[in-house]
Amino acid sequence: MSQTTQLFNSEKPNPQVAAQIIALDPRAAGRALGNRKHLRVLQLSDLLSRHLEIPQIIEAFMAEIADNGNYCGYRFSCDELTAVVESGMSEGFTAVYRLKLRNRTLGELTLFKPTSFNSRELCELEDLMCSLIYPIKNALMYQIALMSAYRDPLTGLNNRLAMEKNLPREIDLAKRHRQSMALLVMDLDGFKQINDSFGHDIGDQVLREVAEVICQVVRNTDLVYRFGGDEFVGGLAQTDVHGAIDVCERIRTSVDSLNLGAFGVTGQVQVSIGITLVRQGDCFLSTFKRADKALYQAKLNGKNQIIIC
Repeated sequence: MSQTTQLFNSEKPNPQVAAQIIALDPRAAGRALGNRKHLRVLQLSDLLSRHLEIPQIIEAFMAEIADNGNYCGYRFSCDELTAVVESGMSEGFTAVYRLKLRNRTLGELTLFKPTSFNSRELCELEDLMCSLIYPIKNALMYQIALMSAYRDPLTGLNNRLAMEKNLPREIDLAKRHRQSMALLVMDLDGFKQINDSFGHDIGDQVLREVAEVICQVVRNTDLVYRFGGDEFVGGLAQTDVHGAIDVCERIRTSVDSLNLGAFGVTGQVQVSIGITLVRQGDCFLSTFKRADKALYQAKLNGKNQIIIC
């Protein structure tokens, strides 16, 4: 095993490395920890392993070690998932542990205290910190698997499964807070001809280009999904009809302006868009059906246009 932690104990903004500790090494249990301490680490690890969400793991860990020190706050960060979990005050003296499993960094946990950490506290922390290694690793693997399940591998957008999970919640939130929200259903015009004439590899590249165009137009807080084939869905939070029309027009003109000649395509791809606003009596299905109906009308009216329903 090669789990490691790096420890800092300082009240300076940029603390120096005080020690690097090898945790859970292959030493005999009696030499590594006393029997009682060893049992506590195993019990704590078992307790933490019941959670698959990193915030729950960190909160449970901090609750278990609360009696070990007068902590005024903590912060856990994980670059792999850009996850940050924090609570309390970020001031005073700090002990920073960088959790590693072999060559993989699992995250960094910072503990804050109004007074400095003594050697007894640090030794206990180093022992108990071992219990975080595998629960954090399992949670990361679970979260990465979820992200893969909800991600369209071709465009990098969220997929239909993610849409059916997230958009109903967003629509409910918009209704509860009486905030405007627009739902867009978009379908490419001319894509089948490109796919048939130039092959699926070129068609896939066109879909990636369109997905990038849509992401460049919408805000970071907006939701965009590849619904399937050449159809995309967008959820625009806190957006009224004028804002939705503006976004859709920019998407339409940007797609219309795509230079497909770089891929050897002699032709053009355009987009038809249906818009609807969330209403108080709506559910996700009723909202989606209205936007889809508007899209169908845009297709009937000659394509490459926006219809509101």
